[in-house]
Amino acid sequence: MNNWNFFREAVKNFRSTGAIARASPVLIKRLISAIPSDAPLNVVELGPGEGCITRALLERLHPRSRLTAFEINPAFVRRLQVINDPRLQVLPIGADRLTDHLPVGSVDFVVSSLPLSMIDQQVKERIVAQSRRVLAPNGQFLQYQYALQDYGLLKDTFPNVSVSFTLANLPPAFVYSCSLGLL
Repeated sequence: MNNWNFFREAVKNFRSTGAIARASPVLIKRLISAIPSDAPLNVVELGPGEGCITRALLERLHPRSRLTAFEINPAFVRRLQVINDPRLQVLPIGADRLTDHLPVGSVDFVVSSLPLSMIDQQVKERIVAQSRRVLAPNGQFLQYQYALQDYGLLKDTFPNVSVSFTLANLPPAFVYSCSLGLL
């Protein structure tokens, strides 16, 4: 999917996409930099869109890692399904159903591109709470957003939250790293 097709799909489904452009390489690098590549991991991606972060994750992850992507947009699901990597499982369901598909404490990293600020408050709280439930004790929830609107929710859900910022994205973005233990 080229940039123009992504833009058209994003405009058509703006409330669920929440972006006008793909995440930049600088943002992607900052978002996934905490994920080690030297050991098998169980990683979940929420709202992968057309897969630019998915591809970066697959390049970074250990050969025995597993990546499960939750995506509700049918056009993006079709695009993700053409990625030929046995470590990737694409689930065409909402991120508010994480605990229906993943055991508690089984995930090392949840990487989210969801437009939290555009999601109904109760659904958003359910997604964040379920992300915490599926995380292993040393796991991390990684999220990027264009505003600090949901900092309070993340701070109330996770004992440790750090925030960084990058101008090298359209629009500029905040990156949250949330954990149950020390960051």
